Amino acid sequence: MNPAFLELKRRTQENLMTFLRIEADLASTFCDMVEVTQSSEHRVQLLEDIRKAVSAIRQFERRITDTRTRAQLNGEADRLDDFLKKKG
Repeated sequence: MNPAFLELKRRTQENLMTFLRIEADLASTFCDMVEVTQSSEHRVQLLEDIRKAVSAIRQFERRITDTRTRAQLNGEADRLDDFLKKKG
């Protein structure tokens, strides 16, 4: 296979993994914020943002070729789903 194509594919995977990790980290931060917010409107928005992050992770995690990273992201999405079931 063309080395330039392989490098592009590697970088694409790296960028996708970074994006999804950021989504998971941000959603975790939102979970913390849900616990302390006094505003019901803010809480609703935070829960919606967590749902959006979970949706993005679920949509794109199957494109991750590294099985370990994919499993970690899946576990994080499961944890966020559990949080939503309890709080949302």
